[in-house]
Amino acid sequence: MTTATATISQIANDLVAHCKTPAEDFVEHDSKLWDKHFVNNFISIEGDGREFNTREELVAKYKKWQEEVTCHDCKVEGPFIGQNSFSVIFDLDMESKVNAFPRMRMKEIATYTVENGKIVKEEFCYESSDQCPESC
Repeated sequence: MTTATATISQIANDLVAHCKTPAEDFVEHDSKLWDKHFVNNFISIEGDGREFNTREELVAKYKKWQEEVTCHDCKVEGPFIGQNSFSVIFDLDMESKVNAFPRMRMKEIATYTVENGKIVKEEFCYESSDQCPESC
């Protein structure tokens, strides 16, 4: 195992462990992970193509999601390690707090690109484009 792979493995395992820990406030909870393993202005791309390029945009996205969605359960599978990235499968049981969609299960694959020991991009892919409600 190369040093780069070990670094990606450690980051990936930390992220998976973090995601398996329940949290009331996603922004507060995830900020600890962002501070430790992400570059300051990493890119976050949703399955519908929306792109968030600054931490402020990302915090706003998470706050909106937290205000509009109840996540009843989140199963995390992985990580699956690649040369300069890793992927995680999330299986979410969620429903809209604002009646935008009914309670549903949704799977998504998140791929994290790592450069110089930090995550520079996260990208979410869904089973189909109609799987992700606007609040995702």
